[in-house]
Order: sequence, then structure tokens, then C-alpha cells
Amino acid sequence: MKQGFVVSERGRRLAALFVASLALAAGRADAQPYPAKSIKLIVPYAPGGVTDVSARLVAQKLGELLGQTVYVENKGGGGTRIGASEAARAAPDGYTLLYANSITHGTLPATAASLPFDPVKDFTPIAKLFWYASTIVCHPSVPANTVAELVSYAKAHPGKLSYASAGPGTGNHFSSELFNVMAGVKIVHVPYRGSGPALQDVIAGQVSCTHDGAAKPYVDAGKVKAIATTGIARDPRLPDVPTVDEAGLKGYDMTWWQGVMAPAGTPPAVVERLARATQALARDEAFRAKAYDIGLNVQYEPADVLARQVVQDIAKFRRIAAEANIVLD
Repeated sequence: MKQGFVVSERGRRLAALFVASLALAAGRADAQPYPAKSIKLIVPYAPGGVTDVSARLVAQKLGELLGQTVYVENKGGGGTRIGASEAARAAPDGYTLLYANSITHGTLPATAASLPFDPVKDFTPIAKLFWYASTIVCHPSVPANTVAELVSYAKAHPGKLSYASAGPGTGNHFSSELFNVMAGVKIVHVPYRGSGPALQDVIAGQVSCTHDGAAKPYVDAGKVKAIATTGIARDPRLPDVPTVDEAGLKGYDMTWWQGVMAPAGTPPAVVERLARATQALARDEAFRAKAYDIGLNVQYEPADVLARQVVQDIAKFRRIAAEANIVLD
């Protein structure tokens, strides 16, 4: 009986030492500086559109600055709700981020009857990186080269023209419907799962027009024609293309932002590390030049500014949705 007790006591001591060693190892692993492994950047769109292209540019440079691989995972569909929802549910450890924009944190919350995530409570803003405007482009067969001609043709042939969007509630859906309202026309909505497929079907002549921020190469190649740009100022890459506002629809302005967010509850030290990296990224001249080439204007804004913009954008897009009768399920 005594020998049995001795063995049992020794076993308990060995087990206690083993558990302690595991805890020490885990503590050392947790103490590793962030990031200690690759980071996933969720893009809530199909591949090919301006958001996907810019996200890959951000991921590459962010990875260089952080010393770890940052890879893009496309989660398109649901007007960005699928990708945004996955990011909101991810572990708040800094290893899953959302490439957020005016849709995930603007038009979608402004129009959806219900969402599986809260755009304010479920995310921690990291930084705003870009703003951009879209270009209204049409297939060469459309008998209009200006805003006035497009409006005139649409009025004379109601329902004949169509426009492609990246999906219900997305940016080009909003900007196209605002155009319809302000011009008093009915250009028919054809939704897609991403702006890339939408633009390709305009190029193929399956749909008449679209609003897209990455269309310049196709304009230059003559595959589509530029009618106008949607911002309040002309796009310096298309200096001869007027804005919708100066072309006659006074007050029309649709500009958009893109940035990075993390799930709510991400540790402050991780948020600060990401904030420093995104700020350095925005200052990099080579990065800025590449962003400009794809139609984006670099505009770094810190987390608190982005948080305020989200609240303001939701209110703005709710007003536009009411005017344009944009209602999502």
C-alpha cells in the first residue's frame, strides 16, 4: 500500500510538471509579437473589380511592412454581406481582416431590412485608405456619347437601356439609381456577383452600361465609351470626360471609400500595429502611384475619422435609398 502511494504521488508530480510546461510554452507562444503568422484579408466581392484589384495591392504592401504574408480571400455575394459577415464572426486576433468600403459600411446597412452583423458594433476600424469615383461607361452600340444624349435616348425608349451592377445595394446600383431619379429615366437594373463580371458583360454587349472605377483600360481600348464620371471633380486620368454634375445633373455626387477593419474586440496593441502599417503604406510613393493607376486616390484617415464617416454614410445612403426607392430583402 505504501509503495502504491509513492508511485501515485510521483505520478501526480510528473503530471503537474507536464501541465506547467505546456502552460509555459503556450504563454511563450502568446507572447510572440504580432503578427506571428499569415493574415487573411476578406474581400466581399468576386475577383476582377476595382475593389479586388486594390485589395491585392494593399495585401502585398501590407505584408511587406508587417513581415508576414497577407493574402486575399474573395467572399462575394449578398451585396457584400457574405464577406462582411464572415469577417465579423472571425476571431478578434488580427489574423482576419475585412477590406471594408462604402458598401459594407454604408449602402448595405442603409437598405437591408436585417443584417447578420452590426456595421458599427461588430468591427474595429483600422484606417481609411482610398477614395474614388466611378465612370459611367456604355457599350459602343449605345447611341449616346454624353449625359444629355443618354438621358434623351432613355426617355425616348423607356426600358430599352440596361445597367449592370455588382449586386443589389452596391455602389454602382446606388449611383445608377440616383442617376435614374435625377434624370427622370428608367434604365433597367441587371445585378451581378461583382463589378468584374458586370463590366465584362457590358464589354460583350449583353448589358448597355455600368458605373465602374476600373474601366479606364477598356475605355482606352475602345471596348466601352466613357459618358461621365460620378465625382464632384473630374477624374485626372480622364481629363476630357465631364462629371455628371457639370454635364447637367446638378448636385450629383457619388464618391466612395475603401479601408481596413478588424473584428470587434481585437486587442489594442494589434490594432495599433495595423494602424502604423497602414499609415506607412499610404505614405509609400510607389504604392500611391500604383493606386492612382487603377483609379484610386490615396487618403489615409485614422480609425476615429473612419468610425465617424461610417455613421454619416449610413444616414446619407438612407436618404438616397428613400428618394430612389431602393429596398433590399
